Amino acid sequence: MVTRRTVMGTLALGGLPLSAGLWGLSAQAEAAQARTSLQWLQRWQQAAASNSFAGTLAVSGPNGNLRSARVWHAVQGGRQIERVDNLAGNARSMFRTDSGSRIFLHDQKLVRVQSNLPRGGMMFPGVQPLPAAQQAQGAARYQARQLGQERVSNHATDVVGFLPQDGLRHGFRFWSEQKSGLLLKWQLLELPAGATGFQQARMLREVAFSDLQIQAPLEYATLQQQMVQTSGYRIEQQALQTSTLEQQGWVMRQPLPGYVVTHCYLRPPLRDKAVPQRPAAAGMVTQCVLSDGLSSISLFLEGASADKRSPPAVRGRGATRIVSRSYTGGQVVTAMGEVPVAALQALLDGLVRR
Repeated sequence: MVTRRTVMGTLALGGLPLSAGLWGLSAQAEAAQARTSLQWLQRWQQAAASNSFAGTLAVSGPNGNLRSARVWHAVQGGRQIERVDNLAGNARSMFRTDSGSRIFLHDQKLVRVQSNLPRGGMMFPGVQPLPAAQQAQGAARYQARQLGQERVSNHATDVVGFLPQDGLRHGFRFWSEQKSGLLLKWQLLELPAGATGFQQARMLREVAFSDLQIQAPLEYATLQQQMVQTSGYRIEQQALQTSTLEQQGWVMRQPLPGYVVTHCYLRPPLRDKAVPQRPAAAGMVTQCVLSDGLSSISLFLEGASADKRSPPAVRGRGATRIVSRSYTGGQVVTAMGEVPVAALQALLDGLVRR
């Protein structure tokens, strides 16, 4: 335990420098060090729900590919609204509220409106709000480690590591603005089996603000007005039809530890880009999302189809892993997410057809 005493030099913890200074840790740093994983999650959610901000967000993967977007986030009375504009590729703007989204495809003069969406978390980094008991169960699967302080986008941040306590999720590093608690940067980390620290971590994904204005003079009503300005655009409406695993004839015989099913809905089938020779099924597909508050898995359940071929058992796309399995009656279930393959396989092992 770090106490208030003179610390000479720099203490290396988890592969990151922790500069304690000549007079030990400040009260603010000590408070950060004492927070649990659950307390950090609660702090980040509260920060996003109570702060307006605007900035440029960059997303990079393990191969060095980089995407960037401009983000505006406003809050009002506990409600959140966001606008995200791509800065490269096709011109696209996405608006998201607590219950719906609108995607403006400017080149096509098309707006795709999705309603009846499950209540989502803040856009960055995607912390999923769960009921209190389930959030605590998910948070317990990580051990929070204070890794020091750094500056990100000219803001002082606490660097926090989340070390997974099993092989069913990856590790994380977060950079949390010290005053507001807003997350300014995060990394998804692949750790060796049995790792007790972050020294040998391999970065799978990084999301970071390259510039950020906290408490930006943004009005909720302004973004809301922009979202409904559809003059000159064709509109495609899509209201998601909710469902459950049980309604679709499936039972989770063995739940995946720390994960909870947040929602299920029916959606049109998508052609599997990872397996080009496999055509899409004719019927609707059930998609269920599971989350532990940070890591998430999408489960796709497809009915029997005469034109369906057996999919490869395991495949991947960037940091995403995909595992498919055939069940009795021609049913095919695909699990995918930025999680270890063991998590996807365990999920499918626990799923049975009624």
